[in-house]
Amino acid sequence: MHIALDCLVVGRHPSGVEQAVRGLLAGLAACELGERRFSVLAGRDFASEALTGAGFELRAAPAWTRSRLGRVLYEQAFLPGLLGRLRPDLVHGVAYVLPLRWRGPSVVTIHDTVTLTHPEWCKPLNVWHYRAVMTRSARAASVVVAPSRCAQRAVVEQIGVDRTRTRVVPLGVSEEFRPAATESIETLRERYRLPERYMLCVGNLEPRKNLTAVIEAFGTFAEKAPHGLVLAGKLGWRWQPVIQAIANNSVADRILWLDYVPSVDLPALYSGAEAVVQWSLDEGFGLAPLEAMACGTPAVISDGGALPEVAGEAALVVPLSAGPEGLAAELLRLAEHEELRQQLSERGLRHSARFTWRAHAERMMDIYEEVGGEATR
Repeated sequence: MHIALDCLVVGRHPSGVEQAVRGLLAGLAACELGERRFSVLAGRDFASEALTGAGFELRAAPAWTRSRLGRVLYEQAFLPGLLGRLRPDLVHGVAYVLPLRWRGPSVVTIHDTVTLTHPEWCKPLNVWHYRAVMTRSARAASVVVAPSRCAQRAVVEQIGVDRTRTRVVPLGVSEEFRPAATESIETLRERYRLPERYMLCVGNLEPRKNLTAVIEAFGTFAEKAPHGLVLAGKLGWRWQPVIQAIANNSVADRILWLDYVPSVDLPALYSGAEAVVQWSLDEGFGLAPLEAMACGTPAVISDGGALPEVAGEAALVVPLSAGPEGLAAELLRLAEHEELRQQLSERGLRHSARFTWRAHAERMMDIYEEVGGEATR
């Protein structure tokens, strides 16, 4: 079977969904592919070293696809012609959309539907793109994959896809996420000038991550605790309120924004934190808490979207209804009770071990067989 993977979404500084795409590829590379082969359709910035072993061919798009508008144009106007020449048995749109002129078997992964439910959290171009193309892709696809039951419900309710055409395939945690050695933590602490004790948020600066509320909670928490707050994430949509919230906070000098942190530095950054906080308004999955758990670091999450489903009982759940004061109180309780931190660390290590990219890829290959098998017979 010949599968074409539309990976055009992966850019120069991958985060979130882009990391999920890279994880799928790493998982596929670790599997026994048999007679399967993959054409990976990607932009110029894609790291080809992620593809190892036989069975993969990278097809690089023109440099002008680095822009969002260029990528959309190439995906819908030019990619169908390339697919016609490649003649794959199946096309997988790994991030929300498919080339709409493709008429063969197809799979599309929809990680969330926030562009439909909360357009105010998203860039206008994203809202236009996904409303115009994501919904049509989901309705045209042979199978729609969601990373969680929460995201699956959203696909059914918001887009109108029949549940029988949906599959839930949880994401994975890369093998490099494990407790880092003390030396690695100290080296990173010196390089980034990290505080001795800190709470950590990993994710782009954008409204959905609810970082202004976390910063407010930290201001209250910091009145009784010596910690710093470290934010690791690039500027996203409407990032200005986050930067303003830092500047206006009474303990602004204890809040450190690192901008984008390369994935190679994340294990030590997670391992050095006293807790990782993801108090998002909504998530279709939520990789950061699982990555933190795999590094032995307690995770504090909201009840937004799929976060409680994915983290299970291994994380400390603080409902959004508790407000910043409630989050501050729980952070203080965690900071003051080493036994609680140890319990969460042990639970997290066990829980996160269930999520691997190889398991994700094996489940996806089952779906490829289900959808594209007829084309190869």
